[in-house]
Amino acid sequence: MGVLFAFAQAICWAATTVLLRSLSTRLDAFLVNGLRALLGLGIIIPLVLATGGLGDYRLVTTTRFLLLAGSVIIGGVVGDAFYVNSLKLIGVSRAFPITNTMPLLTVLLSALLLGTPLRLLNLLGALLVIGGVYFIARPRPNLLVGAIDYIERGQLVRGALYASTTALAWSLATIILARGVEGINAIVATSVRVPVVSLFCLLVAGRRGSLRQLSGLERRVWGQLVLTGILGWGLGGSLYALAIQHAGPGRTAIISATAPLFGMLLGALFLGERPTRYTWVGTVLTIVGIALVV
Repeated sequence: MGVLFAFAQAICWAATTVLLRSLSTRLDAFLVNGLRALLGLGIIIPLVLATGGLGDYRLVTTTRFLLLAGSVIIGGVVGDAFYVNSLKLIGVSRAFPITNTMPLLTVLLSALLLGTPLRLLNLLGALLVIGGVYFIARPRPNLLVGAIDYIERGQLVRGALYASTTALAWSLATIILARGVEGINAIVATSVRVPVVSLFCLLVAGRRGSLRQLSGLERRVWGQLVLTGILGWGLGGSLYALAIQHAGPGRTAIISATAPLFGMLLGALFLGERPTRYTWVGTVLTIVGIALVV
């Protein structure tokens, strides 16, 4: 069940990415994320009721709340901030492979901090998935202005450190979430995490003066926001917590990393994007890696 939850979550995130492509060009990123999280509560609350999770709110102690909120802050705030800075310093083509080591780090940290058995097949599968995802999401030099330009050593080192910190933050967030969802309804845990994201992002959007972008938004844009909120934070966030709860953080992180594979398939279906030979190589590597992990 945990593996199925992880695959379903990866599909949700892939679909969200496809939908966000148009939104990201029209609205501030913090505003989009804050609204998505807020709108995602529209599906999370009914899910809590449907799964009989209301009674589990009494299990949300101060320690558990700090774990759940901390996982969002470390991953979604600190990790994403370092990621943006790494992109500015060294570009997507250099930052992406480094940050994509997150599944491998999660497997290692899970063994170190949670005592999860370290299996050779998991490690090998993680490496194959990382390589496969890189080929699938491999940036094209002609689309990345300055991505292959010379970068001075100091800037390259800083950018690499930022990207490595990103991968570490995302891994730690997954490990912390694994502790936070122990013995509690996973949807309830998600309902605690999501408002933290929404509040933080909307406060930042307010300080940046982005809230004025809400005036005059078309119905189609609101529809996209609602859909990305449901798929991303609502269903995707809940499925991620369920996957961690049932399959463990390491296996979940590896399978979740396949989102670009599903994004490629959805992009081909709905956006007319044509896969390249690198995409097919990445697909094969990813599938083999998943088979080893599962």
